[in-house]
Amino acid sequence: MRRLPVYILLDTSESMIGSAVQSVRSGLSLLLNTLRTDPHALETAWISIITFDSDARQVVPLTELADVQIPELQVRPGTSLGKALGVLRNCIQGEVVTTTAQRRGDYRPLVFLLTDGQATDDWRQVKQAVDRLTQPKVANFYSIGCGDDVDFDMLSEVSDATFRLADMTPETLRKLFIWLTASVRSASVGVGMTESYNGLDMTKRPAEVTSVRKGEFRPWQGRPLQVFLKAWCIATKQPYLMRYRFDREAEVYLPVESHKLSDGGASSGFVDVPDVPVQLLMGSPPCAHCENPYMLFCGCGSIMCLPRILPREATCPRCRTTGALSEVDPDFNVRTSAG
Repeated sequence: MRRLPVYILLDTSESMIGSAVQSVRSGLSLLLNTLRTDPHALETAWISIITFDSDARQVVPLTELADVQIPELQVRPGTSLGKALGVLRNCIQGEVVTTTAQRRGDYRPLVFLLTDGQATDDWRQVKQAVDRLTQPKVANFYSIGCGDDVDFDMLSEVSDATFRLADMTPETLRKLFIWLTASVRSASVGVGMTESYNGLDMTKRPAEVTSVRKGEFRPWQGRPLQVFLKAWCIATKQPYLMRYRFDREAEVYLPVESHKLSDGGASSGFVDVPDVPVQLLMGSPPCAHCENPYMLFCGCGSIMCLPRILPREATCPRCRTTGALSEVDPDFNVRTSAG
């Protein structure tokens, strides 16, 4: 039986923390459950899932649709798109059966990439390796960038078509996965009848998803569009992640929100990201644990939250040092997470 391999590449960086990553997992469930009701998809579609953050890994090898299990999606620092493309290349080489004079191989793979941020690695070198697989073309590759903090010009270089999702609310992500599901169903019917398929089913595309032409969005060459700072709750001693977004007009970072970190925010690999001058941070989002509105920098390099009524002294949850509060010189840099 000839298979239709479907590879789904998912951004699991820190920018996906909170409802976004849960909505993506719900979208995967919707996709699988719906496809399993379609006889054409059940007969031909095989699914693989690749996640990427500071590293990239195939969390679901190419598996028959009926047997696919939805993986846990763990958020980590970094957006290593280059590594993800490298894993994809290796998977296609190792899993997809090619056509020879003696056998009919699998249909051309269908690849979906979902990301909401900028790459933190050098993806161009890996892209060259992927390009070697496209002469002749071996996969139909589609990218979906979520929100306004995506390097769409970069995505257009690795994709046959690039799309923008207006936002990452649970409802818009649900509509996105309904569209992707319809496209896989359409492809499974197409390969069964005509030996090929014509890409995404554009008749099912939701209004929240718009097509992006190459060159329409130029890559942002200034500061990172988002900044993430790890902090510790002074009350619970638990870690949380503060998200900031760059305001291009004011050229400062505005606080967006905070998220609880269950694992201390440990990275799965090294990601070299620039520090941010503290004077560019316009305040702080409330602590995700106790809603304290302020933050304090400790001499050990850690950040902790502070209540509205400031105490005379505070104990750092990380180094356990207790000291009196004092103003700091605003001319220093803050170590950021990879986002």
